[in-house]
Amino acid sequence: MAKLLTMKDKTLVEILDRLKSLESKVDRIPLRPSGLSGFGRSLSTPSTSTDVDSTPYASSLLRPPFQSNPGGSSRSQPYRHTSAAHKMLTWPAVQQLLLQVMPSNLADLKSLEQEGSAFIIRMQKGTSDLPLDEALQDRPFVGMQTQATRAAGGARVTFPNLTREMMHHLATAYFDTFNLLYPFMDRQNFISDTLSRVQTEGFNGDTDSVIALLVFALGELAIEGSRGAPIEGHNGRSSGVRGGSALRPPGLAYFNEARKRIGFVLTECDLENVQIFSLAACVDNPRPQTHETKVTHDISTDSITNVVPTMCNTIDWDSPRGHLTKRAYWHCVLMETGLHLELDLPLTGIIALEESIGLPTFNGPFCEADDRGNQSSHFHAHYASQIALRQLCAELHDNINDSMTNTQTDPASSEPFRELTAGSLKQLASQLTQWHGMLPRELQWKEDDPASFPSPQPFNFPGSNQAVDPELAPQPHPPRRPLFSTDVDSEPVQYPYLYDIQVAFLRTKYYYAKYMIYRPFVYKALHFPDLMTQDDAEGVAECLRVFAHPWP
Repeated sequence: MAKLLTMKDKTLVEILDRLKSLESKVDRIPLRPSGLSGFGRSLSTPSTSTDVDSTPYASSLLRPPFQSNPGGSSRSQPYRHTSAAHKMLTWPAVQQLLLQVMPSNLADLKSLEQEGSAFIIRMQKGTSDLPLDEALQDRPFVGMQTQATRAAGGARVTFPNLTREMMHHLATAYFDTFNLLYPFMDRQNFISDTLSRVQTEGFNGDTDSVIALLVFALGELAIEGSRGAPIEGHNGRSSGVRGGSALRPPGLAYFNEARKRIGFVLTECDLENVQIFSLAACVDNPRPQTHETKVTHDISTDSITNVVPTMCNTIDWDSPRGHLTKRAYWHCVLMETGLHLELDLPLTGIIALEESIGLPTFNGPFCEADDRGNQSSHFHAHYASQIALRQLCAELHDNINDSMTNTQTDPASSEPFRELTAGSLKQLASQLTQWHGMLPRELQWKEDDPASFPSPQPFNFPGSNQAVDPELAPQPHPPRRPLFSTDVDSEPVQYPYLYDIQVAFLRTKYYYAKYMIYRPFVYKALHFPDLMTQDDAEGVAECLRVFAHPWP
């Protein structure tokens, strides 16, 4: 078994190294001669700044965006590109269309420009908080306690309805689902230590109790979210969201019990605290299984900022705890990068620790249950490929951002796209194509068929000689249904180990990266149609093609 684990970890590292090599190939976009304005001139009005956090649009919002500023103001606002999709709402052409259809949007557009991405966070203030009145019935714990448990202080309790069998059932559900997507917990350690302690000694305001309750909450959410009754119906059609209700999602009682105790463990800065905040972030979004989880900003920030002091502790990176700490760190990096690219939320700087921490590994402890999950869903390869794609997306974003940022002081004479050309964007797109081609064959899919089962392609990749799991591999006869379907009237297929969601995570990030690369062509088409070239038109078509096929 030890030899097998070493081989598996070596394969994981080879995947990361192979895919990470693309990062060094993403060269800076070449400078285009200033006389050949690749993406056109800047707009001769202060509203020319697109994708900015604050813009002096104000009272000029109702003026057509292509009209020269009557006042001839030379007020300076540097151009700043961001990859967040909602920043398209700051594009002058888009705003003009929105205001023509619904002039009442004026106030919201002003707020978006003045507040930037904080506007997105403010929109969440109107949503209802999860109710606190749902909880577990407890009773005092009676029995022997270890010295460590007694030293923790406070009365311990048990929950009659939370039997040993139920605890194990919920924990298994969590580790067979959520922990394959976000592997910052260790199943073997949780079962042998954390679960064993709360089963024999009850619950208190200690770290083990909080972690266990959060795991149980997510376990119930995993079960009911996939197999529970639809939460509502409309015109005879059931909702695809299952389990509980909109305000009372599955796992709420366990989550509330964790919330009662979480304040007692907030003062620590260690691996367990990062795990607690990361678990709470998953629970705080009531429906993480219906789409890619969007962790709430406040809780995810807490988990991310706890990483820095945690890494200041003395850590043996070659120990099981060291390997788990690496995965917890990379979980925070993945979450932060996603929030930055998709919502333009600020970065904390934790990525600067990458070199000192190193790439994540799965070389122990590694239990048989996780081995079965990896054989069926290849979650190690999915996880490694996501990390490599994150690094590539960050480089692509920085390149586009640097090339489209105006450093001039006069917006009327600036050329925000001076360095950005159709050829340079295609050069960046080729890096993404290479990433797709370097994926392990168990993860490969046809570019023009995002909803298909993996379609292995032969190529020279270490460890790629293993066949795809027969339950998941595409069969030529008879033809199999797509892995993802837009048929809302059919009962969804339940894949073990959240295989479909793992695939959806990876492919969605890939297509979002393509959209990010080709979106500047759409901007040019909307604002400088007279400067469009054949290459530009092809770029627009490629951007729109991302949405032509059903996404995972």
